[in-house]
Amino acid sequence: MKDYLSIANSPTMFLVCGIVILYVLCQSIFFMYRAYKRGKEIGMSAKVMKSTITGSALFSIVPSIPILIILVMLMSVLGNYFPWLRLSVIGSSSYENVAANIAARSFGLLSYTDSGYNSSIFISTMWAMSICILYEPLLVIFGQKSLDKGMTKLRKNKPVIYNLLIDGVFIAMMGWFCAPYMTYWTEKPEQILSLAALITAGIAALLFNWLAKKTGKHFLMEMSFPGGMLIGMLGSYIVNLFL
Repeated sequence: MKDYLSIANSPTMFLVCGIVILYVLCQSIFFMYRAYKRGKEIGMSAKVMKSTITGSALFSIVPSIPILIILVMLMSVLGNYFPWLRLSVIGSSSYENVAANIAARSFGLLSYTDSGYNSSIFISTMWAMSICILYEPLLVIFGQKSLDKGMTKLRKNKPVIYNLLIDGVFIAMMGWFCAPYMTYWTEKPEQILSLAALITAGIAALLFNWLAKKTGKHFLMEMSFPGGMLIGMLGSYIVNLFL
């Protein structure tokens, strides 16, 4: 058994993570209560509000599937509690996975799933996942007004540059996410499974989007990301059978 997992799965880690998650859960319930109360004050019917709550809960299930997949992946390496904390508060499935990989690569590993993962890397991973995400709330607190003002001005005066900037940033971000999984196999042949998963997931996502446009069902478009991830994992499993 890996030595750091005795720390990652300890009662102390459970207590620390549980306190934070409980606080966030209570905060969510508080705001739901305030929103429901405000809805009554402005004349919204209880039936409409309950229907909205039910619908929102149901439509949140599908987008949460990728988060659950990443949670299971992270739990296998980072223990039961810390990934639960990260994906329950401010982190996202894509960010947490990338941050964990960056921390592992800084120690010479290809990813956090490599066999050389140890307690030092685990602690560095916790710092990386927790601190690096702070720029988002800090950006909102200190820079939202000026950033929004600048982007609004750019969109109005130079719409072509604005569209190129938005699309370029998105493409660059996706390229940065995907490039390692397309090249890992050149260093370790067994990493061909990452490439197989990426290609299969991409084809599946495009297929879901095509079906959504053909049928006019928005649900299929919502399924493109989680469905693509699941089919990508299946594709990787099938390729592994032939290796």
